[in-house]
Amino acid sequence: MLFRSLVALIYPLQYSHTLVPVLPSSILEVLSSPTPYIIGVHSMHGEAVSELLDVITVDLDGGIVSVPENMTIHSLTEPLKTNVFHELSHVLHPELVIADNAFPSSRCGGQALELLDKQLRAVMLRLMAALLQGYRTCLTLVRISPRPYIAFHKAALLGLRSDQDCDFLVRFLDCMF
Repeated sequence: MLFRSLVALIYPLQYSHTLVPVLPSSILEVLSSPTPYIIGVHSMHGEAVSELLDVITVDLDGGIVSVPENMTIHSLTEPLKTNVFHELSHVLHPELVIADNAFPSSRCGGQALELLDKQLRAVMLRLMAALLQGYRTCLTLVRISPRPYIAFHKAALLGLRSDQDCDFLVRFLDCMF
């Protein structure tokens, strides 16, 4: 079910690629597929996974994300990056928010997992809203076709937001979500 939580973080977008909760050891060669995927692999197959050159691995037991040297991860631009880090630290480490208070509230006890899930989703939803802010002005209804359709102008959104240099946003808009 953890793979479902990864997919839930990109809401309202939908993950449309391969999604396998646990890959049977008899078909590990699927990991060499040149398509995007989220696949669960048992830790006993760690050596086979570590040999892959273009795969980002996430060790859930150890809390480690491994990015191959030949792969570049593009970052958000400021102030979005700082805002997301700030919001995530409030959700994941709420005790740091009240650490300097002389009289901390007794209500700041442990959080239920459902509340934590909702807070994490809210952070990611605000990020998606900030990334896609103003997209509706970049939609055009094309009526000269036998069936009218809506076209999205990526360059217009980038020009509107003055984010042409933001590799993350450009690649985000190019993805198939």
